[in-house]
Amino acid sequence: MELSESEKQIICNHWSFLTEIVLEPIQGGSSTTYFVYTPTDQFVLKVYSTTTAASQIEYEHLLLVFLQQANLSFAIPAPIATSSGETLIPIETELRSLKVVLLPRLVGQPANRRNLQQVQSIGCTLAELHCVLTEFDPHRQLARLPYWGNLAQIHPLISNPLAIAQILNLSLEEQTLLNRILIEVIESVPYLYKTLPLQTIHADYITPNILVEANRVVGVLDFEFATFDLRLLDYLSSLDQLASFPWKEELFADIVKAFSTGYQKRSSLTSLEQEALPTVWRLQRASSLVYWTG
Repeated sequence: MELSESEKQIICNHWSFLTEIVLEPIQGGSSTTYFVYTPTDQFVLKVYSTTTAASQIEYEHLLLVFLQQANLSFAIPAPIATSSGETLIPIETELRSLKVVLLPRLVGQPANRRNLQQVQSIGCTLAELHCVLTEFDPHRQLARLPYWGNLAQIHPLISNPLAIAQILNLSLEEQTLLNRILIEVIESVPYLYKTLPLQTIHADYITPNILVEANRVVGVLDFEFATFDLRLLDYLSSLDQLASFPWKEELFADIVKAFSTGYQKRSSLTSLEQEALPTVWRLQRASSLVYWTG
């Protein structure tokens, strides 16, 4: 998506220090983002997807401000307020409506899944983040997204998770197997949510959102999907992305060990979480399947 000159001018009017700007599109992500260059500084401009509710964006911004005030060992991209104190700016033109936010550009490079030192630091940073996030919205009064364990509410186009097998045009044998797995996952959810730790989680803690320098995590990005859910889901979602294809056969065990070793430096899984690892991993994969099918 390319911004028009009138849209750029509206943005510059809200943040008066944006002068003589040059925009460079950033690939990837659920939102449209740009590096913003001025003669003296660099920023990130984020244009939210039209499907992202304003209430979820407000939740994300509250969380980022909270984290900015915590004594973290890494940086987070807290939104930059306009002169009037707003962080989310609506832009209305004859062509379209946009919701934009201006963020600082953090130093660092995206993490490398093959670098075990970085993987260990990623695990350690997640544990640090989890410890701090226990203090944010501890009673789930602010979170806007549904539990990932509620497969029927993850995506508005998938109200019946058992319909996925047909949507994917699987064979009859494959449909039977997938539906059996999904039913087992759905039946396991009440027990998991009754017995395992629940707290605010990042929910998208993967290598494109993790910045490193000298094999150490220096920044964590993109809290757009942050919500209140199973802590173990956050742990396994990150580990799943780190250890999966194309390095599964080569480095799987080493990545799991490095990540878990790093996490244990700052926190540890409960005995019930350890017992539930295979079940919650299945839930993580099932919820991802529902979301991306939708």
